Amino acid sequence: MHLRVQQALAALILSATVFASEHVRADVISFRSDFWCPYVCNPDSETPGYMVEIARAVFEKQGHKVQVKLSNWVRAIKDTRSNRVQGLMGCSVVDAPDFIYPKKSLGLMKNAYFVPKNSTWTYKGRPSLQGMKIGVINGYTYGDSVDSLIRSRHRSFIPFSGDRPLEQVIRMMQAGRLDGFIENPVVLQYTSVSAKITMENMKIGGWVENHDPALYISFSPNNPKSQEYAEILSRGVEELRRSGELQRILQKYNLKDWEQSSGISLGALDNLGSSFLKSPLNPLNMLNARSL
Repeated sequence: MHLRVQQALAALILSATVFASEHVRADVISFRSDFWCPYVCNPDSETPGYMVEIARAVFEKQGHKVQVKLSNWVRAIKDTRSNRVQGLMGCSVVDAPDFIYPKKSLGLMKNAYFVPKNSTWTYKGRPSLQGMKIGVINGYTYGDSVDSLIRSRHRSFIPFSGDRPLEQVIRMMQAGRLDGFIENPVVLQYTSVSAKITMENMKIGGWVENHDPALYISFSPNNPKSQEYAEILSRGVEELRRSGELQRILQKYNLKDWEQSSGISLGALDNLGSSFLKSPLNPLNMLNARSL
């Protein structure tokens, strides 16, 4: 056989071998979450949520395929823990402390008590909850001052479940069957738009104390590749940040990088003044709030 033909055949075989090995290494990585826009929205839409877009951008560059489906939050945690799916989107460490977490967070969470516009109630610690009916979502982590009370089944907190429980909670308050509910203001703004719910008839009645506001995409403790996935995600987020692609993703949701010292900081609205707490909820004020 001619030498050049032999060389060509050898190159072809090598290429085929490399392609086959890369194909074998490529994984389908399945994620679960509930609808919690702008973190996780409709995965099949043009705005699937910024965490969905980050995961796709990072893992697809490594040859993997990302699948995201929505369920209720308790089911999402259960399916990830059992390794029925490989990852959970939009969680804090408190949600699932046994999961595998990347070194880099993917956002911040700050929750508030929302009450009707004409309410005179303001959160002033545990005694102020007496006689109140506050809607919460089953399985959610809200913050240090609330989570222990919910676990102890404090009668002021009414849990709701389902695929879109926040919409149900809002309508229950508007119908006078709840005195208020707890939610991240940024999530509430997006939900109100998608569900066509007016925000003019509600206001913030106080903030939930939370010493660990970091949000993550985490991975199943029962998948041997979870640590590898977490490391890929951490490196990938930094690469997206350096290239400017991260900010391009966030701009679609009118958000800025949570690690920046100023600008919109995904739920970190600590320095809003007392006048905001007493006034009707203003989406523009929420999205323009400065972080600490």
